[in-house]
Amino acid sequence: MLYSELFAAHLEQLQPGELSTAVEVLIEKAFAISRTQFWIRKNQPVRDAAGVRRFRRYFARLQAQEPLAYILKEKEFFGEPFIVSPAVLIPRPETELLVEKALVLLGKKPARVLDIGAGSGCISIVVALKSSASVTALEASGPALRVLKKNIARFGLLEKVIPLHGDIFPKKNGLFDLIAANPPYLSEKEWRGLPPGIRRFEPRSALVAGRTGTEMLEKIIAGAAGHLRPGAHLLLEIGHGQLRAARVFLKRSGLQEMELVRDYGGIARVIVACR
Repeated sequence: MLYSELFAAHLEQLQPGELSTAVEVLIEKAFAISRTQFWIRKNQPVRDAAGVRRFRRYFARLQAQEPLAYILKEKEFFGEPFIVSPAVLIPRPETELLVEKALVLLGKKPARVLDIGAGSGCISIVVALKSSASVTALEASGPALRVLKKNIARFGLLEKVIPLHGDIFPKKNGLFDLIAANPPYLSEKEWRGLPPGIRRFEPRSALVAGRTGTEMLEKIIAGAAGHLRPGAHLLLEIGHGQLRAARVFLKRSGLQEMELVRDYGGIARVIVACR
């Protein structure tokens, strides 16, 4: 069998809507080759029996609707490769909008940043890499915290990103110049309507806030003022249709909305507030 034949045979087995690139990527992982090497070898016979077995195991997981990122154990975010596992939410492109805004607000000055519900650490680590900020990365899940620590070590940021086990706000950590969060913001009803691959593999606690979906947003906004320096910023990723609720919570808290960032579909996605 040629590499091209292995590719074509499994391409035919994909479900409608699945990307053909997934098959290519799994071949590259199974045989430990680059994309360039795959195209060079495509008309060569496959002689690595162990590689074929690995590929078939990976492909079976893909057919079971396991997200490709978990099979690869890696997901790119902001151009950087992050370790991921089912303990953490797979980073989404929408969250890059939050990071972009955070970097603009931080500029090049030294600052203290809090990342609530850090997960894989994608927000914390990109902020630390691309600014002069030091980041406290707060994570309530023990398994997620282990992934977070691996990513901090992978990027050599042991002195700039401090992982803490905790929920919403650290007990004793002073005031921050910026607080960022991509909290759970799905309702129970929205969770039940998600694709099976998300419901079966991604951590429910990182996605579902409660009955309405705004429970965690309300808690973060209510407590943020007590952890922000005067003039400091709160950045929150919010769900579809949650802008009105977020504005109500901000008004109650005394924080002032400064900006709204919409995602690629025109949906209100990141709200920026100031103490």
